[in-house]
Amino acid sequence: MGLRFIRISLFASRRLLFVSYIQPVEGVSRYRQISIHRWMSVNPNREPQMSKKRKSPDEQDFEEPPPAGCSDDGSSRGQCCRKSAGLTDEKVKAYLSLHPQMLDDFVLESVSAETLDRWLKKKTSSRPADDTSAKEVTRQYQDTNVQGVVYELNSYMEQRLDTGGDNKLLLYELCSIIKTATKADGFALYFLGECNNSLCLFNPTGAKDGPPSLIPSGPIAFGTTVAAHVAKTHKTLLVEDIMGDERFPDGTGQDSGIHVHSVLCLPIITAIGDLIAILELHRQWGKEPFNLSHQEVATANLAWASVAIHQVQVCRGLAKQTELNDFLLDVSKTYFDNIVAIDSLLEHIMIYAKNLVNADRCALFQVDHNNKELYSDLFDIGEEKEGKPVFRKTKEIRFSIEKGIAGQVAQTGEVLNIPDAYADPRFNREVDLKTGYTTRNILCMPIVSRGTVIGVVQMVNKLSGSAFTKTDENNFKMFAVFCALALHCANMYHRIRHSECIYRVTMEKLSYHSICTSEEWKTLTQLNLPTPIYKEIEMFHFDISPFEEIWPAVFIYMVHNSCGKTSFELEKLCRFTMSVRKNYRRVPYHNWKHAVTVAHCMFAILQKTSGMFTELEKKGLLIACLCHDLDHRGYSNSYLQKFDHPLAALYSSSTMEQHHFSQTVSILQLEGHNIFSNLNSSEYEQVLEIIRKAIIATDLALYFNNHQQLSELVTASALDLSNHSHRDRVIGLLMTACDLCSVTKQWQITRLTANDIYAEFWAEGDEMKKIGLQPIPMMDRDKKDEVPQGQVGFYNAVAVPCYTTLAKLFPPSSPLLNACKENLGQWEKISRGEVPDVVPKRPSDSGPVKVDN
Repeated sequence: MGLRFIRISLFASRRLLFVSYIQPVEGVSRYRQISIHRWMSVNPNREPQMSKKRKSPDEQDFEEPPPAGCSDDGSSRGQCCRKSAGLTDEKVKAYLSLHPQMLDDFVLESVSAETLDRWLKKKTSSRPADDTSAKEVTRQYQDTNVQGVVYELNSYMEQRLDTGGDNKLLLYELCSIIKTATKADGFALYFLGECNNSLCLFNPTGAKDGPPSLIPSGPIAFGTTVAAHVAKTHKTLLVEDIMGDERFPDGTGQDSGIHVHSVLCLPIITAIGDLIAILELHRQWGKEPFNLSHQEVATANLAWASVAIHQVQVCRGLAKQTELNDFLLDVSKTYFDNIVAIDSLLEHIMIYAKNLVNADRCALFQVDHNNKELYSDLFDIGEEKEGKPVFRKTKEIRFSIEKGIAGQVAQTGEVLNIPDAYADPRFNREVDLKTGYTTRNILCMPIVSRGTVIGVVQMVNKLSGSAFTKTDENNFKMFAVFCALALHCANMYHRIRHSECIYRVTMEKLSYHSICTSEEWKTLTQLNLPTPIYKEIEMFHFDISPFEEIWPAVFIYMVHNSCGKTSFELEKLCRFTMSVRKNYRRVPYHNWKHAVTVAHCMFAILQKTSGMFTELEKKGLLIACLCHDLDHRGYSNSYLQKFDHPLAALYSSSTMEQHHFSQTVSILQLEGHNIFSNLNSSEYEQVLEIIRKAIIATDLALYFNNHQQLSELVTASALDLSNHSHRDRVIGLLMTACDLCSVTKQWQITRLTANDIYAEFWAEGDEMKKIGLQPIPMMDRDKKDEVPQGQVGFYNAVAVPCYTTLAKLFPPSSPLLNACKENLGQWEKISRGEVPDVVPKRPSDSGPVKVDN
């Protein structure tokens, strides 16, 4: 039986290599078998033809004349005979064994391509499974001129690569097979040096039969060796006579004792363009030089090897990706479960970054854009503790953003992969001189957040000896995205912590200035109201203006008369009242005076509607009236929302009203200020809800819908005060009536108050004009002559309907409606020009009121 041979079909467009094995027919020439299959691959639909050759004397002697009726070429003229008399199968086999060329000629001339293909498939399917090692495969094919690589090597390489085998040794084994397939006399396998600018010869046994080693073989440059030339161009090179080629004065660069004549040199490149190694095949003097057929065989096998290695690298990359994802999840969990300090987070990031690209050292710099500097205080000292790198926190170092490779990355935002640091003019050698550490190669990457470089990660010295690869870059790019997120969150957390400290200090200062002193509240406990107040305080038209110094005492009196003197602890009530006064701003209208005025109107209504409201409602309504404009800034809700005020960000609707309630709760929470401390938890929640709803109801934007719904209930006689929804609407109308009570005072007071209201409106309009916006007429100072017409419209649309409905609900409140209509008539006269619009003098201008102690 003859030796086995390999059949190869190479589809160049897809770079696929199909390898199959068959046993040849006994005695058939190996050369002819390969020729047949190659011819069939090119001419699948044609019968193979073979020019007749002159027979040797032996063949002529053995040949018998064809029987009668048969032609020389075997075709039948009548009845074809199977064989001549005396010609047996054994004689035919013996003849063919001695003359295999005869069988070649017969097969080429007489057997169809379909039959040959059927034979090949049948032979292939009958081949038993083989589980040989790479060395056994090599041994089996040492004596063949096979153009390919064995099937067993495929499984062997995949197994070795999948289990983490050494790529270099595996490539060497493959190159040994290619050497045999191309009938080369020898080969050399080169890998890239540390900085990717030199070649190293691979020695599979190393010194004294030790582990594999790399022997430096010179730089990658033109005008030296064949391997250096191919490494420079990344293109296959076939040199028939190396001694006569002036491009390679150093030849192969080896002194192996073999006189090299022809060289076939091929680059081994991955699918993503990375140069892995250089294979150099050579033949001695006296042998035929390599030809294109040998180049095709070697290229096909290396292409397959490159794909196999790339596939394994992809698998390893996916495994690395899984590991990275696990790390990111772990860091995210750690970060969000227990937000760590920025130093701890940076250390965590740097440890993994080193492992990700297999670097010796790591550095992370943050960018100070204000000072145009890079800074860091956490350094990799190259030591390990319990298998983990140790990072030392030292004095912060800073250097200009215009220095070094890290500075270049911080400025441009580009990734820099420096294979030879000392060959790059941007490298700052001062660090190596100070530390004694030698930097060979650098991978430097920006950390970008919101389009701005906020940090730079620098990996130094690839541990495997070679420079950082594109795979390292790709892995690190994705990792840098997470670094940006983590670093941004850490910086944000740091800023929040810093802001919290500032907030605490600010709140401490504010609380000192916004809380009443002990002298203030103690003085309030001793005050008594003057006699005139007792006589008129329950009247709707009562004006508190002359009693400014005792407004807190007026409120205490109203609370005691409505809810009883034991309803609140006097000390806490006094503290609360005085602190509320401190938290009203000095604005023209929404001030402390307005708060007490509104509270007085509520007091007057409660006095005339005995039994209509519960004790909790009375307490809540009086406190709500006093606090309903706490910390008012003199601007409307629409103004705050239009200009994106922080309060508008906190409260999207009823902005100021929600802020007033929040301030109320804040004061209640101060030490010694909780006037509801004597209530149980359920009652406390109820009274806070009453206060909240009452304060929110003072938003005039909510009035119109509330009034319409309530009017329909009253008209239909469907109002039910036991219904919580109906009761809330009644309280809402009551709060609006109290808030607008300035329109129910005597004309002089009403006109003065209107002047205060417009002072705030015009101030807001002035602010809008500053930025080029036109305010509405009511807020335009230049249209002050339209105030009377504006007031007439306001009375008719808001005030009169409000007090009309209130009078229907609570008939004792009719004086409010009557006074409102009287003031409306006055505004109408002014708008018609019947009387002049004269702003009267304030009553308080006549002097202070005497207080009875």
